Amino acid sequence: MIAESSTVVTAIGWALLNFLWKGALIGAVAVVLLRLLPTAACRQRYLMLCLAQLSCLASVLLEAGLSIAMTTASTGAGHGLAGMIGSQPFSIFLTSAMPWLVACWSVGVIAMGARLASGLYWSRNIAVQTGAAPTRWQACASSLAICCGIRRPVLLRVAHGNHGPLTTGWWRPVIIVPGAIFLSMPPQMLEALLAHEIAHIKRLDYLINLLQNAIEALLFFHPVVWWLSRHIRMERELIADDLAGTLTGEPRQLALALERLSQCQTRDNTVAVSLQAASGELLERVKRLARPSTRIPPTVMISTVPAVMLALTMAAALAAGLQFVPATPSSMAATRATSEHRQAGTLPDADQEGEASMLGRLLESNHVAVLDSHSGRVLLRKDADAVVPIASLTKLVTAMVVLDAKPDLDRLVRIEQQHVSALRQVSSSLPQGARVSLRTLMQLALASSDNRAAYALAQSYPGGLPAFRRAASAKITELGLAHTTLDDPTGLSPRNTSTALELAAIAGAAAGYPDIARYTTAPAGAITIAGQRVTYRNTNQLVGQKGWDIALSKTGFTAAAGRCLIMRLKSPQQDVTLVLLDGARPDAMERDARSIRRLLPAIPQQQPQQNG
Repeated sequence: MIAESSTVVTAIGWALLNFLWKGALIGAVAVVLLRLLPTAACRQRYLMLCLAQLSCLASVLLEAGLSIAMTTASTGAGHGLAGMIGSQPFSIFLTSAMPWLVACWSVGVIAMGARLASGLYWSRNIAVQTGAAPTRWQACASSLAICCGIRRPVLLRVAHGNHGPLTTGWWRPVIIVPGAIFLSMPPQMLEALLAHEIAHIKRLDYLINLLQNAIEALLFFHPVVWWLSRHIRMERELIADDLAGTLTGEPRQLALALERLSQCQTRDNTVAVSLQAASGELLERVKRLARPSTRIPPTVMISTVPAVMLALTMAAALAAGLQFVPATPSSMAATRATSEHRQAGTLPDADQEGEASMLGRLLESNHVAVLDSHSGRVLLRKDADAVVPIASLTKLVTAMVVLDAKPDLDRLVRIEQQHVSALRQVSSSLPQGARVSLRTLMQLALASSDNRAAYALAQSYPGGLPAFRRAASAKITELGLAHTTLDDPTGLSPRNTSTALELAAIAGAAAGYPDIARYTTAPAGAITIAGQRVTYRNTNQLVGQKGWDIALSKTGFTAAAGRCLIMRLKSPQQDVTLVLLDGARPDAMERDARSIRRLLPAIPQQQPQQNG
């Protein structure tokens, strides 16, 4: 579930980033087409602008959807999002930053959604606080609606504010006109204004405007979206003006009415904002209605409309990421070769250096190995062959050696003076003289990394500490670890050393012991020592956190080893083993683990083997 949500977040983030250039491309095409289309062709200009804005939304949705589908389909087939975004350090760095980018975008969408909701709430309040219109004008509005082919009832209401005429609702449309307009405007002008609002109802402009506002909320960060919206609203008003002029037969009356509204706009700044938001540039509309209309020759329209549609289709297709480039044999061979390299884990040296450079920037740990838990294939590495101290990660081997002897875990062990004196400067939950079971020692050693408990486990081994050391050496040989050395069972000795890759092998072996897996993944526990109840917590703060399905965990820290962590993470797509060594800050391991989990969708994944 975590990998799937991370894939969705990464896909959305890249779709938003790529829309920066895609939106600019769509805007450039729209600018060119606006210049080519005659000013009088407001319907064609409006259609083109609407298609351009829909192309903006479609380009983001299509890219995000395709990325998610391709990543899901490519699980186990070579590469996920890595194949689409590349393995360059900067690209993978952006991928790791996608949760923050998507979070910021989400905050913006919420803010824009609240703005839209407040606008709807305002218009609803205006509608609720209105009174019935005079019977004469209600009949006029109904008559105009019938003449326009509207079968739904249209309600006319009178408001007390200073805003201009506005229309709300779609299924039950309501035209709201301030009472001052009824008193100050001649009947012919008022009828023209009503015809203009009826034209909006006829064209379903209320619904279209809602969709337009939704697109603005989703793509608020791109100026092209706002530019398109502004011009859409301007062309929408021009079309309604034309329909109103045709409906009344007197376009000049509408021009005079708009001129009077513009005068009110000049006198009242509040009204100006309202009218400008609702009606566009009033004076320009007045001039257009006052002068004779310019008809567009049919031949011009016949040649213009297909050109507009073709240009927008090509822009939308290009912006959506569809490439009209034929696949040549050489390009197909190169693609297959790259995929084979990724599947086999034999990327060229340049790619490996790029990964190392990327990890050096993203991860604080100095030695890193990330492997597929099932196949053992190395997914990410950073100086993973260096032999370094491993601190309390040693306790995984200690536990395996003790369990291999098949002891009775309920056998009681007394904490003697030698256990205390051997680790004088180490704090522990185990006081001298306490009698605890081997099971309790195992829990404390693995979950809370109690060094006295680990030392007592080794001392309780058949034959004592010398026999334990020989068994530990044999275990290392059995696992085929050529660069691992253990000097003591706790990990306090700087001579306990290994590599990140060999520690991943130790984690794989330890995961096969149910007791080790259970104790290392317990978030907390309580035990009874010397008659007192003692609680302990897992040293890995990620254990038990929501969204983290951890199958094995062990932390470590000494001055020589730094902060260390081993984890085996489970996910529906891929189980991975993380080894992080030599982190400096206390939270370095947790930060690196979170970064790697975010990077998992961009890490090439192992192709499943097919039988037969």
